[in-house]
Amino acid sequence: MAGATPGVHFPESRFYIRRVRLDRRSELVPSLLACGYKIEEAATDKTAVVVEIPVDVGDGVRTLGQVSMWEQLALAAFMQRYWADNQVSVTVTFDPKTEGAMLPFALDYYQYQLKGVTFLPRLDCGAFEQMPYESIAKEAYEKMVIKIKPFSLQIADLDSSSSSADDVEECPEKFCDGDKCEMRALNGSAKKRAKLMQA
Repeated sequence: MAGATPGVHFPESRFYIRRVRLDRRSELVPSLLACGYKIEEAATDKTAVVVEIPVDVGDGVRTLGQVSMWEQLALAAFMQRYWADNQVSVTVTFDPKTEGAMLPFALDYYQYQLKGVTFLPRLDCGAFEQMPYESIAKEAYEKMVIKIKPFSLQIADLDSSSSSADDVEECPEKFCDGDKCEMRALNGSAKKRAKLMQA
């Protein structure tokens, strides 16, 4: 859900892009395109597309740039001790220049307080292509939002006149794994979606 952070994470910034990966055959793709969301091919998976969702978390919310690596680790350890018996989902973002040299000390200090932790360097260009979260300026957010129309799942039924029971494939339940949720198209409207993607 856009606007809600996974695990025990602070938002990227007041304004950011939330990137969500979908199977390119997903029934959501045509609806999202029709509503004006930017969609591009996933850089690492040719069977997927990436949807960009602009997010404003509101005024007065602390963001990653305001929280040290140590505070993020302390919050994760607190949640691990008092809330979750299983591993707390946490990616600790750190400044490579000011905090990078402290990573070995942080791991040593929290080794018996966390079942697992991931570290991600805070870089202006992003740690990798199509990051799930990307900080943007207010002006960029406003330019994106103005292009977006209200979303309706009613638009998703693109080929209801041509679909039949034979076009529908059995789809086992899919679940979310970390920041990625698997979704599959349920009918044969891939050609119409491909045309929309090219438009």
